[in-house]
Amino acid sequence: MRFDSSMYSVLLHMALGGAICLFTMYILLSISPLGIEMILFNLGCFGLVAFSESVNALSLFLLGTTYLPSGFLGGLYTGYKIKENLRIILVIPALIGVLGLIALRFFTGYINLSSFNFQNEVFIPFLGGVIGVFLGGYAMNWETEEAESSEAIELDPSQIKS
Repeated sequence: MRFDSSMYSVLLHMALGGAICLFTMYILLSISPLGIEMILFNLGCFGLVAFSESVNALSLFLLGTTYLPSGFLGGLYTGYKIKENLRIILVIPALIGVLGLIALRFFTGYINLSSFNFQNEVFIPFLGGVIGVFLGGYAMNWETEEAESSEAIELDPSQIKS
């Protein structure tokens, strides 16, 4: 069984897109909670953090400030380097980034398995990563996707019932 060099380059670019996604997730995840707390403190709304409902709101803030931009950056790289089969290929960098983040946070001691919150630790990062990677990947290939799907639709006036 032989693989050609284009298969290796696709795998390499998917892995590099996942590494970009992981690196930016890790960096933004260390910066954005502090920024959100500073904004709440300066607005005089820091007391909101005391309520249990604020955990979901903070998760949504992290979705918008950490996971979507990091997925977008990984998708930009992957979409720039790879032009075909984007629906399948763009899922791989998101998976690499999210699974790498979960493994990194587990081995550094941030995730405790006895009080594991599936929504905040797995679902929100996966959702943000996948959406961001698809947005970034298709942003780089917008003209090619538009050219393939822009077929002229002809309307026959005799088929219209009035």
